[in-house]
Amino acid sequence: MADLVLDYALLHQLAGSLRELKSKIQFDVETGSRRSVVTSEGAVVDSSQVGSSTLYATLSAFFSACHTPFKDSMELLEELAKTFDGIAKAYFDLDADVAGKVNLDRLRANISGWQADTAAYERYLDLKDRQITFQYYDKDGNLVDGAVPVWSGDPVPEPGDPPTSIDGTSPVGSNTTTAVLDDEGNVISETTTVNSGDGLSYTETTRFTYRDTDGDGRTDVIDYTSTITHSDGTEETVEKKTNDDGSFVVTSTTSEGTTTSTVTPKADGGSHQVTVDHEGETTTTDIVVTGPDSGTKTVVGPEGTKVYNGNPKTGEWTLVSEEPPEEDYLPYTTVTI
Repeated sequence: MADLVLDYALLHQLAGSLRELKSKIQFDVETGSRRSVVTSEGAVVDSSQVGSSTLYATLSAFFSACHTPFKDSMELLEELAKTFDGIAKAYFDLDADVAGKVNLDRLRANISGWQADTAAYERYLDLKDRQITFQYYDKDGNLVDGAVPVWSGDPVPEPGDPPTSIDGTSPVGSNTTTAVLDDEGNVISETTTVNSGDGLSYTETTRFTYRDTDGDGRTDVIDYTSTITHSDGTEETVEKKTNDDGSFVVTSTTSEGTTTSTVTPKADGGSHQVTVDHEGETTTTDIVVTGPDSGTKTVVGPEGTKVYNGNPKTGEWTLVSEEPPEEDYLPYTTVTI
């Protein structure tokens, strides 16, 4: 199957062109509904300016007759513009989210490099003035003192301030990620801003919390809260909280409501996930690991049951079977009191 390629920038431009066309014909449509006759510049004229009352009446009737189909075309233009714009913004937001995650990974790699350079510099400062002293006999048989410097290489350059921003690599538009670090070099907050270059923008700010749950001095749980402003101006908040037993809850809140996913990891790398969307519909997802790089994923929800084979490590799955929902499937969670 061929890959589907969508140019969301072009779709966004087409939506703007359709709305521009609508605005250009809107005056003619509105004046036509009043049986008015207009010039090419949009000025309304009377029968004396036309020079013939019969011709004026004919033109007036023509404008009136054209009103309904042109009004319908305006509505269709607006619907088509909304469709194009909706698709453009959805795919732009998806790409912007991926760009932000790539930027953050690249920035963290740069921070790790800076931490390594800082450790090397501090080691250099500790050793550069140290010497190993010893005694030896010179050629005349005299016992003398000698010394060898511990550091014999070139000086290690000072690493400077830690990196706190990085630009994306997109050939059009721009995307930038900036971060705030704690004393240990952990990213405690980051903001990614993506602009398409033709009017679309996306902003995501995430705040991270780090926890050491087993007391070994190393972070093993990273939770976060993200606030996202999508290209259509709507806002979304995504929060992840990890429980003491290793399960975690991801909550997404928009103007439509709240969607909650509870994920329980399994010892073998699999997981059990229950998602309740903003309408109360429940979907369960079970991942079973069957080999080092293989597994199955079973999704049961309002649309039925779907089974996939793939790689749990990479998240690559192929649909192998599908069944419609059972007649007694309850799309809403039930509460027993």
